[in-house]
Amino acid sequence: MPVTGSRTCALKKSQQTQAARLRKKDFLHVLRRAGIPAETIRLADEQLHDPVDPARDGIFLLAHGLDRDQLVSRMGGSP
Repeated sequence: MPVTGSRTCALKKSQQTQAARLRKKDFLHVLRRAGIPAETIRLADEQLHDPVDPARDGIFLLAHGLDRDQLVSRMGGSP
């Protein structure tokens, strides 16, 4: 039986949610490479869960200016 539209949408949403998550160890490494202050990295390590999930941890991330575009810019890239 072929996959129906609603199941396909649910699968895509699940894959996007998984892709948005990042292991905390990897996230902290990105922060260090982006030149984020050590105090902010320490707070992230203490307060964020593993894996880091933008939907769950968004308030902390925004409060510290840690959105994707900001990090890319600090690392010398363009969004």
